[in-house]
Amino acid sequence: MIVFSHKHDRAIHRRGLIGLFRLSLEHIARRITLLDSLVRAMFKKERQRVVAFDKQFGVDTIGVVHQTDLIIRNPNQIHAASYEASDPKFFRDAISTLMIDYRRFNFIDFGSGKGRAILLATEFPFKKITGVEFSEKLHRVAQDNISRFKSTLSKSTDVESICMDAVDYPLPNECLVCYFYNPFDAILMAQVISNIQKSFLQNPREIFIVYYNPKEAHIIDQTECFKKTHAIGLVSIWQTTIK
Repeated sequence: MIVFSHKHDRAIHRRGLIGLFRLSLEHIARRITLLDSLVRAMFKKERQRVVAFDKQFGVDTIGVVHQTDLIIRNPNQIHAASYEASDPKFFRDAISTLMIDYRRFNFIDFGSGKGRAILLATEFPFKKITGVEFSEKLHRVAQDNISRFKSTLSKSTDVESICMDAVDYPLPNECLVCYFYNPFDAILMAQVISNIQKSFLQNPREIFIVYYNPKEAHIIDQTECFKKTHAIGLVSIWQTTIK
């Protein structure tokens, strides 16, 4: 702190308070410019990855679709977030950190949209892979993607997209990896997490929640049966605690 103060004293002596303020603004501006460049570069790389994924496998998972652009006769539409698919890198990195025997687990993507996450999930030997999407339009795109998707990396072939509201989806009595890419607001998220908790209490088992861009993470943190295990990049992961 003494060295820091002396530096500022010298700067004030040389430039005055206004000069020091201008110098500080210039320093902040350079930092902001650098940060902006890094963010732009990050988004550019992400764009390149998603374009490459669709081109490699002949599927259509790119794009942002706002919920108001979808014709959905469901009151829960107001609680949905815009569709945007997961970055393949972040998805693979997160699922790879799960220290599990994938063959014992069902993978469920809540708000699966066009199905990129369930296609990526085939790279892991899950027992079953399910996407739950309440938009008929996005669901049809996902079904088409599933039928066209061919990958030498696939280790699981039992893949499906189901068109229904996530709050109505009956959870299977299997070990689960429940995936969310910020699909809906706190109201719907609380209902779905409550359903998962009830299923767990009725049949205690290993359940993981993998949450990409976890805006409503506090809901899971406040759920007694879940404990956060780790985070990797933009993805946070919780696991049930079996006593």
